[in-house]
Amino acid sequence: MQMSSVITVQQIAALVYIIGMMAVNFGILGYVLRKEYVNKRAIFFLASIILYMGVESIAFGYVVFYGGTLFLEPLLLLIASIPLLLSATVKSEVIRVKADNVSSLLLALSVIFDEFSMGYLYSSAFGPRMFNPIIDAVSNIAFGIMMFADGVFFLVISRVRDIFEFSFATFAISMAFLPSIFIEFSKEIQLIASLISTTIMIINVITLYLIAIRRINFKGVLVSLSLAGFDLFMMIGLSTFATIYDMWTISLSILISMVWYFILVIRDIPAKKIDYKLRYPFLLLVLINLAEITMGFGESVLGFNITNSLFVNTMHSMSSMGHSMSSGTMMRSPFTNPFWWLFPLNPYAMGMMFLHATSNLLLNAFMTSYMFVMATTMTPFYVIMMGAEMAFLVYERFKLIKNSQVKKWALVILVGIPLFVVLIPYYTNYYVFGMSGMIFPVTLLPFVISLIAVAIASSLFGRRAYCNAACMAAHMWTNVFYDQFKPKKTSKVWEYLRWVFLVPMVIAFTLYVLMELKMWTPPKIGMAKLDPLNFYGMFVLNYVWWFFYFLTPVFGAYSCARQGWCGFGTFAGIFNKVMFKIRAKDVETCKTCQTKSCEGACPVKIPISVDILQKGYSNRISCVGCGDCVEACTYNNLVIEDITTRFRHGVKV
Repeated sequence: MQMSSVITVQQIAALVYIIGMMAVNFGILGYVLRKEYVNKRAIFFLASIILYMGVESIAFGYVVFYGGTLFLEPLLLLIASIPLLLSATVKSEVIRVKADNVSSLLLALSVIFDEFSMGYLYSSAFGPRMFNPIIDAVSNIAFGIMMFADGVFFLVISRVRDIFEFSFATFAISMAFLPSIFIEFSKEIQLIASLISTTIMIINVITLYLIAIRRINFKGVLVSLSLAGFDLFMMIGLSTFATIYDMWTISLSILISMVWYFILVIRDIPAKKIDYKLRYPFLLLVLINLAEITMGFGESVLGFNITNSLFVNTMHSMSSMGHSMSSGTMMRSPFTNPFWWLFPLNPYAMGMMFLHATSNLLLNAFMTSYMFVMATTMTPFYVIMMGAEMAFLVYERFKLIKNSQVKKWALVILVGIPLFVVLIPYYTNYYVFGMSGMIFPVTLLPFVISLIAVAIASSLFGRRAYCNAACMAAHMWTNVFYDQFKPKKTSKVWEYLRWVFLVPMVIAFTLYVLMELKMWTPPKIGMAKLDPLNFYGMFVLNYVWWFFYFLTPVFGAYSCARQGWCGFGTFAGIFNKVMFKIRAKDVETCKTCQTKSCEGACPVKIPISVDILQKGYSNRISCVGCGDCVEACTYNNLVIEDITTRFRHGVKV
């Protein structure tokens, strides 16, 4: 149904009523929460007042704009009177509202119903009208404004504005910009809103990490885990909205997340001590990683479809966004799309391409999952999102570091990776942690030059010139949260298997050279040509990498170096032995050391003390040069040596 462009008296009345309801709600909540101690009967009375306003809002929308029956109103008013009737049965006593289960829950549910009813009234008056009260109520600009106002309001009136309050506010505000709320606006507005929503959600995820690090108690665990779970729920809604134009999932995610938000801000969660075990950060990591990859997928698909529908002629013929999303005919953005650099790929179309590619069901299943994960983790949006979150945690670690050498290298990680992502081509023609061949097409010559550059850099600065300054693993694993997942021990098996893992890389690179020299023709899977260079790069750095990162508590931080499954890291590590060393200032000090804190801090679990006692230094292929051993040394007896220290201090390397 199309609403008239002329605003009627009834619509003006609806707007005035909604604004008045919001003012009354904020007045009641501000009074109760700032006063803190209120008579319990008064809470029941105020709850009925709020419910009455909500009932009138629903009746207004249903009767005036839908032509519904008046008999609905008395029935709803009777239900809204229940708290008022119950107030006569409860004990007249002064209570702390946020500490009383019944009062806080009643107040929270009343406000939720009221805001839901305001959303329904607005949609009744102005749209959208999908004739589904749940979807209509939470899919309009008025509901978004209310959630934004709620987030700001509760943050302002909070007595203590700590990391919890900031996390609650960003959680609420992120809901206010989900694209379904702007369903009646242009596609450009929907895209801008979704980008704002995910940006705020990235900030929310950072607050969850900080809560998990700083507040190891029941409240910290409950808040961080629950909000991470609801972030995931909302991103699933974003993904289904982007791919199949589903309104149900995203609407339910908003509504249910809103319920939990109001419970959190109105009810105090006890900060009691708990037996903090690894399962809590593990579960948080799983929920956040799922939310992140789902966010990267949904935002990339939405951005790809909207920008190409606006700027690419082949998409103009598609009559609606839902049709363009389901058709999936485009997989890469042409350069005529000015946003190709942010949304170059369509992860949904790339995954669906292999769903029925061959008659082999297992091959189809593997390739489909591979393409979904790979195409999402290689998108610029995912890289930027993960880089921003992890860079903040690296910065938190940087503030705690005392050793100047390690501190300087933390800055290299913070600055080097963003520069690499934007400016430096990788060794494949796709995004793999970088702009790659989308800007600088990779052919045989730049491929060889890139290998030579990595070899030279690793010889001069150690493997960290690649594994810290170029690979995202440094952001992911060298930070304050992931330090707790360092492995306790390792196995010599990995020292042998790393050479086995190097073989596929050598084969892939060799086949690529032969292909470029026209001496070998790559096979096809379905309609896709299996380029060995692209396949290996994306398989290791976007598919295998994500699973190991996802399961960091199981495999440990820097599993790529310790277990050697990243063949390119092993290649860089071979040159680690030229000039890079972890050297002891005084070997005698290491002989008397009982703590072996350097080995405990090493994420790769190199037997550093054994190496130093044998030859005075350690420079193994698996060493990523993170400097954790230097920072952890009880006697400040370890130093990092590379080409810079040789020229600066004249050290014999």
